[in-house]
Amino acid sequence: MHLINLLSWLPGHSGFGSYVQRVVPGLDGMRLQLGADGQGALLRPEQWLADPPAWAPGRRMRFLQRYSLVQHGLDLPALLHRNGIKLDQLEAIYSPFFDALLCWPQVPQLITCHDLTPLVASNSRKAWLRYRLWQPRHCRVATRLIAISRYVADQLVQFGVEAERIEVIPNGITIERPRVLSPGSEDLLALARHDVNKNIPALLRGVGQLQTLCPQWKGVLRIVGRSGRQSSLIQRLHRQLPAPAQVKLIDSMPLQELMACMRSSLALISASSEEGFDYPVLEAKAEGIPTIVSDIPVHREFHETSSLLFSGVDDGVGFAEQVRTLLVDSSLWSQLSRDGWTLAERLSVDAQQSAIVSQLASLVR
Repeated sequence: MHLINLLSWLPGHSGFGSYVQRVVPGLDGMRLQLGADGQGALLRPEQWLADPPAWAPGRRMRFLQRYSLVQHGLDLPALLHRNGIKLDQLEAIYSPFFDALLCWPQVPQLITCHDLTPLVASNSRKAWLRYRLWQPRHCRVATRLIAISRYVADQLVQFGVEAERIEVIPNGITIERPRVLSPGSEDLLALARHDVNKNIPALLRGVGQLQTLCPQWKGVLRIVGRSGRQSSLIQRLHRQLPAPAQVKLIDSMPLQELMACMRSSLALISASSEEGFDYPVLEAKAEGIPTIVSDIPVHREFHETSSLLFSGVDDGVGFAEQVRTLLVDSSLWSQLSRDGWTLAERLSVDAQQSAIVSQLASLVR
């Protein structure tokens, strides 16, 4: 019997939650998560819904939930017993999160490391301390770790994990709509919280250069993402732009509206200075929308031949030049659309699920 550990799944939309919703439906195994009553629940695949959990009603459990410490507030052996399951029936445990179940180190465990961003571009000291001091314990308990890119795998090795315990399984996507065949506007779209690693200040400097060097650009840049540590700086740089009205800071957008916005844009932009994968870039490619991305290791790993890259440290000139080139070269737009679509076809959710299933099978041989 396999167990899928979802105790670290938080309420609301997040990249981690989206990963669960994409990947877990294709995996066999009992789902372990926090129920609406704030107690642990074990659900069979046919009972489970791919909906984010609710916040626990009790203050103590809600605190543990917020800090991804739910396993330490539950009596997991008693939960197994109530469900008529013996520990020796658990062949393997899989976690879509960077969390092993520490009470069962004797059970083979596969855990997913999405990134080590808190150690490189942390948004809080709490996150840095958690990764520096607490996550090594989870790495030691895990039998094997999934890295979602070679870049993350290299980081894990530097973090102290043996290379032979790491398997690279990239994120996958399902193509749901026909490819966009021509740009619907000169608008640009960025999906980025106001976090340090998203590097929105560099993007705004690039827009300032674009407005100066390419005054014929009549589009709008929409930056969709929640406020965060850099919001004050971002708002100040926004006000200082030659034409602030050409940039819209949007906290959130309904999914249908966001998809319509993406499909009508000239390009999706990612200015990130640090990423483990950068899923929005793949989402744009699954729609046939070209992408203009910062020149960082994970972007080079996946997107060097199907995106336009720009430096994040040249005061925005490179970004402005790439946008200007895309505005005037329709053949380049079409090439990037086709090449990005091809990459999205190759990086499928089916392939991702199959790779995870193979890893779980190898743990119990």
